[in-house]
Amino acid sequence: MLKYLAKGLLGRLLGYGTLSIGFWLLFRGFSGAGIPHGLAGGAVVLAGMYLLVVSRQAGPYPKPAYLEDVEEDNPIDPFDGSGESHQLPP
Repeated sequence: MLKYLAKGLLGRLLGYGTLSIGFWLLFRGFSGAGIPHGLAGGAVVLAGMYLLVVSRQAGPYPKPAYLEDVEEDNPIDPFDGSGESHQLPP
């Protein structure tokens, strides 16, 4: 339990730090430091978002998946009237 907490917390802190550095580099790139700063900032922002997603999945919980076995209770769409023999609403 402590391992998951540490991995999730440290991963999120690292992800937020990476995002802030990336946005700072983007700011520097647009404010006049040059195109390489802007390109590096864009890459670092993407890396920070990746770190946040990976750290979000660091728990012992199973990954959510769409269950194909479950069917809808009422397959009729009330907005377009599908499943009602193509009759117009009253």
